[in-house]
Amino acid sequence: MRAAGPVCSIPRHWERLALSLSDRRDQLLERLAQQVEALPADNESWLSTERELMAAESALRRLQAV
Repeated sequence: MRAAGPVCSIPRHWERLALSLSDRRDQLLERLAQQVEALPADNESWLSTERELMAAESALRRLQAV
């Protein structure tokens, strides 16, 4: 008879986190492309989107290295 013990859910957690970050990265890429196309010259409001995109991509790389 096998004793029921805790199941390690860390890999599933990392998987869900990576999927969520990947989805967010895709959303940010699309938003950034739209913002850059729609902005008049010298308007740099897209920079915050680019910063968040870079952070999401960095986090994904770190998760994939684990």
